[in-house]
Amino acid sequence: MKRGIMIAGGLLLLGLTLGGCSMLQKGPALTNWEPVLSPDGTKIAYESPGEKGFEIYLRDVASGKVEQLTQNEVDDWSPSWAPDGAKIVFVSNRGKNVDLYVMDIKTRNVTRLTTNEKDDVNPQWGVDNRILFNSNRTGAWEIYSINPDGSDLKQLTHTEAK
Repeated sequence: MKRGIMIAGGLLLLGLTLGGCSMLQKGPALTNWEPVLSPDGTKIAYESPGEKGFEIYLRDVASGKVEQLTQNEVDDWSPSWAPDGAKIVFVSNRGKNVDLYVMDIKTRNVTRLTTNEKDDVNPQWGVDNRILFNSNRTGAWEIYSINPDGSDLKQLTHTEAK
């Protein structure tokens, strides 16, 4: 079971890296994908196709109003809220590399969080205000944590070579 999930995840990542999820789809298009509720329960962040790639959107729970947070020619996906709801972390293949980015919801300013040549994916903002994510920096998929300003990167798991 775990091996099947890892293979499926790897194929999805490969598809995103090579130009988006749509190349792997057989059936309905991926829309309104990976929803995450804001800490105060008023908004939902998610990804959905934009004009040129997957973009991050925000939906107000009460009114249903939708705002597009990102708009560019690459894919943005996997949003996760900061504990205070002021920012989100997400994955993007900007700069021809898969890295993590942080957006201030109020100002819409985006800051690149990671800059490794390997893939950084699956960000989750922890209650301790550190961001957990997966990366294949060592040749194996490992778990890392980092501060939201990009400092104090820590590798949390260490897979032995087989």
